[in-house]
Amino acid sequence: MSGGAAEDWSRLSDVGQTYGAASAVLSALALGGVAASLLLQARQSRAERIQAIRGFHTDLITMQLDDLPVYLPCWGPLDLPDDTARRQHIYTNLLMQYAWMGYEIGTIPEPLLRDMLAGMFRGDVAPRFWPMARASWTASTAGTRRGRRFLLIVDEEYARSAPVGPVVREAVSDGRPGTARGPAPVLGYVVLGVAASVSAGLVWRRRRSARTRAGRPGA
Repeated sequence: MSGGAAEDWSRLSDVGQTYGAASAVLSALALGGVAASLLLQARQSRAERIQAIRGFHTDLITMQLDDLPVYLPCWGPLDLPDDTARRQHIYTNLLMQYAWMGYEIGTIPEPLLRDMLAGMFRGDVAPRFWPMARASWTASTAGTRRGRRFLLIVDEEYARSAPVGPVVREAVSDGRPGTARGPAPVLGYVVLGVAASVSAGLVWRRRRSARTRAGRPGA
C-alpha cells in the first residue's frame, strides 16, 4: 500500500508540474496581450490628440480666409501683392495639409500623392507657395521617417515643375549620418554600380583567359 501511495503521489506531482508550466505560459501570453493592448491604446490616444490639434488649426485657417483683413495680421506679415494672392497661399497650405494627412495615414498612396502635387505645381500658386512655406513644413514634419519622405516627394515634384532656376530644396535625410537623399546620392549609387559591374566583368574575363591558357597542350 505504501508503495502504491508513493507512486500515486509521484504521478500527481508530475501532473501538477505539467499544468504549472502550462499555466506559466498562459500567464505570460496574457501579460503580453495586456501590454500590447495598452500600447495600442496609447498610440490611438496620441493620434486622436494630433487629429484634434490639426482640426483646430484648420478651423483657424478657415476663419482667416473668411475675413482676411481682420485675421491675417494676427499670423504675421505675408509678403504677397494682394488679398487674392494671400488667399491662394493660405488655401494651398490647406491642400498641402490634406495631402500630408492622407499620406501619413495611408489613404493617399505615393503615386496618388505625386499625381496631386504634379497638378498643383503645374499652376502658378503652388510653385510660389512652396519656397515660402518649406522651412515651416520642414520644422513641423521632418521629425519622422514618413514626414521626411513626404518632404522629399514634394521637393521632387517641385523640382520637376521648375527645371530651370534656383533650387530651393536641400537634401532630406532620415536622421542618420550619411543618409542624405537627393539627386547626388542616387547618381553616386548609379556610378558605383556601373563601376562594380565593369570591374566584375574584367575579373571574369581574366580568369577565363587564364583557364583557357592552362587548358592548352604544352601550356
